[in-house]
Amino acid sequence: MVQTEGCEVIGMTVRKCDALRLLGIIAGIKVPKKSQRQQHDESQLIAWYKWEFLRRNTEYRKDYEEFIQEFGDWFRLHGYWYEHDNEPWGKKNLLFFARVIAPKAKTICERWQIRDPVAPTMTFERPGCTDCEHQRECSLPTDCSKEEAGHAWDLADFVADSRLSEEEFRNRLPDVTAKTYGPEPDYRLELVFDLRFPLDFLLREAEDRLRSRKRSYDRRHPSLSKISATVRRRLDLYDRYLRVWDLRNAGEKFEAIGALVFRDEQRRAQHARDSFYRAQELIDGGYKELR
Repeated sequence: MVQTEGCEVIGMTVRKCDALRLLGIIAGIKVPKKSQRQQHDESQLIAWYKWEFLRRNTEYRKDYEEFIQEFGDWFRLHGYWYEHDNEPWGKKNLLFFARVIAPKAKTICERWQIRDPVAPTMTFERPGCTDCEHQRECSLPTDCSKEEAGHAWDLADFVADSRLSEEEFRNRLPDVTAKTYGPEPDYRLELVFDLRFPLDFLLREAEDRLRSRKRSYDRRHPSLSKISATVRRRLDLYDRYLRVWDLRNAGEKFEAIGALVFRDEQRRAQHARDSFYRAQELIDGGYKELR
């Protein structure tokens, strides 16, 4: 007996969306795959949740605090790497940044699987939000894979020879480092063309470059359909997990949290307790496995 209303499918309790997919399999109906746009939007939402869990992690907050305690005065004097209106740092400061600051930033990024060491107090607009008034200059730090984490902070090859002149030194740096002193997301691509060439030649060249870079990007970022998540995603529950965790962290008892968050359900205190511990698992590092 298959019932979709109560989400009981052959004795198993599942979500409605899963029940519909299972029904499709039973009936031999092909379930349409998500479009690339849907996959992209979902991956951005997952990255947003990953940051929300990470920024509540006590050890990450400690790592960032120590990083700022050591280099905060330098950044306040010269500007942070993600600020685009800084005065040019100059060769001496760039060397210090690349040789002293970048390796420690890279260590933090690799430990927590992020692009940049970002203040845990920083919040980002939830993907899909139409309010773009408060867009940040830096990207979501959790929008990266384990292999990408910290990779952009390895600047040793670009500052190996300190005998170079100021101009030669800048020319050796990656464009993004020379301009804004920080890593650039690899999904951005800028192309420059010589308009003196015929249009058909320029179009072929543009297509060749785009195809080459897109293939390279796709190898580093497999589509969601090619990834088997080790942690089951529950995007429909993450907001509740975070809310319960915040209330508990503020000192509320599980009984009060249950009455507030699970008011229409039975065993409300137990639901609150389960949600809190699930949130804590994700905060303690489980967020890394979300795909």
